[in-house]
Amino acid sequence: MREVSEFGKYRKRTLAVMMVFAMAITSGTPKTTVYAEEQSVTSAGISVQPEEDPVTPESVQPEETAVPTVEPTTTTQNTLVVKKKKCSYPKKIYEGQTFTLKGTLKANHKIQKVQASIKDEQGKDAVAIKKKANSNKFDLKKIDDDMKFSKLEAGNYTYEIKVSDSYGNEKVALQKDFKVKETTWAWPVDGGSKGDGFHCGCSVHGGRHLGVDIKGVSKGTSIKAIADGTVVYAKYHQAARRSSFGKLVIVYHGNGIYSYYAHCNAIRCKVGDKVEKGDVISTMGETGAAYGTHLHLELRKGPAFSGNYNSYDFLDKYTYKQFDPMKYLTKR
Repeated sequence: MREVSEFGKYRKRTLAVMMVFAMAITSGTPKTTVYAEEQSVTSAGISVQPEEDPVTPESVQPEETAVPTVEPTTTTQNTLVVKKKKCSYPKKIYEGQTFTLKGTLKANHKIQKVQASIKDEQGKDAVAIKKKANSNKFDLKKIDDDMKFSKLEAGNYTYEIKVSDSYGNEKVALQKDFKVKETTWAWPVDGGSKGDGFHCGCSVHGGRHLGVDIKGVSKGTSIKAIADGTVVYAKYHQAARRSSFGKLVIVYHGNGIYSYYAHCNAIRCKVGDKVEKGDVISTMGETGAAYGTHLHLELRKGPAFSGNYNSYDFLDKYTYKQFDPMKYLTKR
């Protein structure tokens, strides 16, 4: 038989590959682009395939990550409406001074809870209280006793009231800044408590009580000057029984301001004495028109002291007008 050359064998194999490729095309196989690659032939007639390019990190591209679509969320609208009626709030008070809260909050929903607070300059609660309401209206007098403005030290504060309803809505009904100023007025006795206050509607005092009574301490307890000044009156006040101050000390503090210490048991100073805040000037008693041991303290504004000591002019309420001491004293 005639030998077939190596080149003939290679040619037959090539024709066989081409026939298979053609059959694949005619049988519906998707068209594939074929790139001819150079093949080298050795003397043994074996085809050697060229090496592929190595895979490097630079040649690998990361697949893009699909970003999930965020559906918009719906928020419940706050429908709580709060109206204020004749609400009072502090603007400037002195250390130890009280402040009376007044006014009414009215809402379109039933108010479940009221939160009242006094915040300092760092935003911390100096005072914070909560009250249940269960009504469309809330009277601020219900939180007045708990706010304790008189306990605040000198500084800047924010007074805030929040209300919330049964639907979970919350609203700031009132928010005001105010200042507490340092005071020079001191409480005149060690201990004691406020008795009858400053008012004009008392049958016991003829319809007027233009000072404050301090009670709750025993007879003979020291009474101290509430501020620096000069003693301008120190003797028994001679007057009708129902209007006598008894043993009375008056101290002039400058700028037309006088302090009056009435119903004393003993006087421990004399006119012309220079006294400092905290100096003992008398003792607790019940002389004059007094009902039990107590100190009747007054503050008055009048003409500057003229040098006329122990003058009855100091008792002229039209020239020397009284004002409420509780707005300026450091203790309640």
